[in-house]
Amino acid sequence: MEHPVSTFVVLGLVAKRPGSGYDLAAFADRSVRFFSPIARSQLYTELVRLEELGWVTGTAVAQDRYPNKRLYEATPAGIAALREWLAAPTRQQLPRRKDPFVLKVFHGALMDPGQLAEQLHDYREQAQRLHAELSAVVAHVDALEPTASRRFGRATARYGVLQAEATIAWIEEIEAVLAAEREQRQ
Repeated sequence: MEHPVSTFVVLGLVAKRPGSGYDLAAFADRSVRFFSPIARSQLYTELVRLEELGWVTGTAVAQDRYPNKRLYEATPAGIAALREWLAAPTRQQLPRRKDPFVLKVFHGALMDPGQLAEQLHDYREQAQRLHAELSAVVAHVDALEPTASRRFGRATARYGVLQAEATIAWIEEIEAVLAAEREQRQ
């Protein structure tokens, strides 16, 4: 039976850092959300599925001041399933995102140049924020004792940094196209 990628997102999180659904959601928000985001509701659904599959065990923990919680830990069968999924070849090309802004640039000749310039500015700010956030992740990991898990985590953060840099460079190219268009109209 084929399982969705989200199953392995959550299984991988549990394998790396066992904990409650809340803990795992916080961990996902600090890590995989940059390249494989998962909604909290989906995370909890996947935890139930993983427990039914026998890939994680959940232990109920009573709490005095807060609602009871469940702590999840990967089972040997879960680790084996994760390793099998990791070893299987990925059957896709490089990702092609549906990005409405790139589509707008494609039709940029039909846009008001001022509006396109404003939207480019906003898109650049988003890319710069992402770049700063992921660069901070890289710096944080660099300050820690290196482990295999941290080295690979750093590598995925660097992927996002490089993508943000490429987006910023692309925006600069579009701004040059806009400037050339303005000159031709004068």
